[in-house]
Amino acid sequence: MGSIDWKALLEALEGEAASLHGERMRTMELKQKVEQALSAAEGISANSEVVNRLDLMLMMLTEAVKENVCNNTKCPHYSKKCKMR
Repeated sequence: MGSIDWKALLEALEGEAASLHGERMRTMELKQKVEQALSAAEGISANSEVVNRLDLMLMMLTEAVKENVCNNTKCPHYSKKCKMR
């Protein structure tokens, strides 16, 4: 396996993430790419900055693909699309 240009990969992934604008399917695909990149980075003990940026991006994408269903039992929108979120 050749050397990975982490800077270029991070810039490409972050650029793609910035252009999503609520497109759930593309967000899910990008989330899978970031998961693979994070796994590879952790596997080869990449620079902590790389791992942290990928981890942060993964958290943001995970939040973006979550269903917007309310799980607060006191909310009037419980088990529905919540207008409070």
